[in-house]
Amino acid sequence: MLDPMRLGVALLAAGSSQRFGDADKLAQLFRGMRLGEHAAAAIPVARFELAWAITQSDKLEWRTDGFKLVLNPHAYQGMGTSVALAAQLAIEAGLDALLIALADMPLVPRAHFEALVNAATSPQDIAVSSNGARTPPAIFGRDHFQELAALNGDKGARDILTQGRIIACPPEWLIDIDTPQALRKYGQG
Repeated sequence: MLDPMRLGVALLAAGSSQRFGDADKLAQLFRGMRLGEHAAAAIPVARFELAWAITQSDKLEWRTDGFKLVLNPHAYQGMGTSVALAAQLAIEAGLDALLIALADMPLVPRAHFEALVNAATSPQDIAVSSNGARTPPAIFGRDHFQELAALNGDKGARDILTQGRIIACPPEWLIDIDTPQALRKYGQG
């Protein structure tokens, strides 16, 4: 019998939210909860050996139950630095796979996170969400950690996502909230 894979999850919450204005978008109310709490609550944390919320502050106005806060001192340089930090943590922990999710995507249901986790069965695997375009949340086997750890800037893992197996889902699940208008539009749900 094979040993179970050692899994980690990184919830990326260190963005500058420039299009949102001065307010902390992840602390804004969205369908009865803080925006950032939706993804944190939907991720099946019990399936993961380690869970990190990558942030730019050690004082959050929203709850991340089950996640350890990790500060990204280079968050201002772009999402790639948060992905790189998460991959480095996964390398140091000796994990077999790492799920990367975005805290500003509040509509991804637990079942989709479960499908991504179930798609990671080997160190070579990558499984990505898609509604026509490949996007996080995504899970990466350990063979990709070094490439992820080398990322920087605002590009994130786009090039690596092109290699992944697609886990299709409805477009509304992958909506990210980047502006006050989007918060109002989708927050009525």
